[in-house]
Amino acid sequence: MTDPIDVSGLIDIHVHCGPSPFDRRTDGYECAREAANAGMDAVVLKEHHLPTAYGVPYIDRLLERDGLEVDVIGSVVLNYCNGGFNPFAVESAIAYGADVIWGPTIDARHHAEQTGSLGAFLGVDAGAEYEDRDGISALEDGDLTADVRLCLDKVIAHDVVFCLGHLSYEETVAIVDYLAEAGHERIVVDHPNYGVTDLSIDQQRTLAERGAYLNFPFMGLSPKYSWISSEELYENIREIGVDRCVLSSDVGQQVNPSSPESLRILGETLRSEGLSESEFRTMAGETPRSLLFE
Repeated sequence: MTDPIDVSGLIDIHVHCGPSPFDRRTDGYECAREAANAGMDAVVLKEHHLPTAYGVPYIDRLLERDGLEVDVIGSVVLNYCNGGFNPFAVESAIAYGADVIWGPTIDARHHAEQTGSLGAFLGVDAGAEYEDRDGISALEDGDLTADVRLCLDKVIAHDVVFCLGHLSYEETVAIVDYLAEAGHERIVVDHPNYGVTDLSIDQQRTLAERGAYLNFPFMGLSPKYSWISSEELYENIREIGVDRCVLSSDVGQQVNPSSPESLRILGETLRSEGLSESEFRTMAGETPRSLLFE
């Protein structure tokens, strides 16, 4: 009998929380408390609408009051409510302490092309304001727009993490190249096997070779969503290489377990396929730590 996977010291670089228009199982403090009680080192709080960075100081005060320790990382997602690729939103979020900037997700043009809807997600309908919108794109006539470049320049100047969100492969490559050419190494491509991003192994390998890390979440294995099998996920990681992969939870939905429990299940599942615990801890601990803190 093997010892259970230990999640202490791990970092969840992608977890959702309330308050949110979507039905979430915890608010930001409750999410942080679960991580702290499990001995995790850090969690990155993501919300598709408003920046989570604003609430982090209040969460930290509650954690201190309760004698709990975990680094809580704020972020912003560049959807319509934040002005899309809006350099003002990027600058203000970073000023509030955001260490992670996400590209558009539910408001990305590519998201709409893949799902058939823009803004509508997880049972929440899009309002009338979406009726004349095509979705946010990083490219115009094949080139990054001026505002995208301004946003990325701020990411580079402040040395924060940029996650690609729900952009197309063409947009993703252009952004990865722009950041990498500037020597920026904190680049993450989220859930490459998800139906929206849907990147082939060759595309993933290209992005890794150009300087990005591929983030594989528990969400892909969860019973509700299940977009990849454990065997496929294990083989995918082997194809890309442990040193260019990150593991996270992407949870926060009512149907999924907590961030710590999701990481534990993800670790146990991959171990059953042949991954070593050391490799798991590299992808769920050491690599996210280097992206966020080193």
